[in-house]
Amino acid sequence: MDKVKEIKTLLDTIGADEGPSFSYDENAIKTEYAKQHRRRSNLVIKVLSVFGILFATIAFFGFLALLGIYDSELGMLLLGSILITLSLLLNVKFDTLIIDTFGASIYVLGIVLIVFGLASFDLHEDLITLLVISIALCSLFIVQNYIVSFISVLVIASCFLVLIFSNDLFELLHFYLAFYALALAYCSFNESLFLTSGIKMSKVYGPLRVGLIFSLLFGLVAVGINQLAPLSQNLNWTSSLVHILIILYLVGPITKTLGVDSKTTKIWIYALAGLTLLPTLFAPSISGALLIVLLSFRVHHKTGLGIGVVALIYFIIQYYYDLNLTLLVKSMLLFSSGVVFLLFYIFLTKKSRGNEKV
Repeated sequence: MDKVKEIKTLLDTIGADEGPSFSYDENAIKTEYAKQHRRRSNLVIKVLSVFGILFATIAFFGFLALLGIYDSELGMLLLGSILITLSLLLNVKFDTLIIDTFGASIYVLGIVLIVFGLASFDLHEDLITLLVISIALCSLFIVQNYIVSFISVLVIASCFLVLIFSNDLFELLHFYLAFYALALAYCSFNESLFLTSGIKMSKVYGPLRVGLIFSLLFGLVAVGINQLAPLSQNLNWTSSLVHILIILYLVGPITKTLGVDSKTTKIWIYALAGLTLLPTLFAPSISGALLIVLLSFRVHHKTGLGIGVVALIYFIIQYYYDLNLTLLVKSMLLFSSGVVFLLFYIFLTKKSRGNEKV
């Protein structure tokens, strides 16, 4: 109810500034807000539904095995196509949690059946992967369902990683990280553009943003865990550089928020930010997780912020234990990084308190 009052107050303020030419449909706005609130309230249930989707899919696979569907390549392709089409039609026609969950279940099952069916024809795995990417892209544009859109984004990212690993093109992981970091940054910086570009785009924005966060995390895990991908450590800075540049770009809006006008102060802020980020130059997993935290904090995205914080803690611990250094050097490195973080925190705290006094 408080949010509804805040929206009404904001609209009245805009109306006072714009004059008689400004008009809006109050009932339509309240109805849409109620729908959005209901979707957010069901988010936890939707997350739990994903586990239900997995169990239901496994159970249905067992049922299909009893029917002998796996003995027919054409049967798997036909059934998979029917399930995907049915899923898209259900999600276009209906907007209920039960239908969403059922539609997502048969959507996942349909994709898996198509993959198995195509593999049975001895098609090259790269061609199969590209076909799955095409299906996921089409689904993303056709359906604005939260779960299906989220799964489609993850399927696309997973397929990119499959192409990289199956062809031993591990250095392309740096381009993967750069692409998804830039995509997530663009999505976060242009939130208002997505939300005002029509109903379809506004519905896709939520699952797209969360999907991009997880997609970036997939790449960070591939790079951050030793021996998962045989990468040259000397090239890790290429991924981190993109993350660091985006983070430094975020410093500008932060200084404006703090009301910093002095060029000297801005230089100090950028210098401290650079010193803080310098230890992550050869640790793209840490800089990437930090990027997720800052971007989520900027747009007040609690889910992304929580995911980013957990990932940041994990990657710092992982990086610490993977270092081929003595315990003393590791301790000195962590100590110096901690001192820089504390100095940066104290500096920002003093500035924010100074603005509050003004």
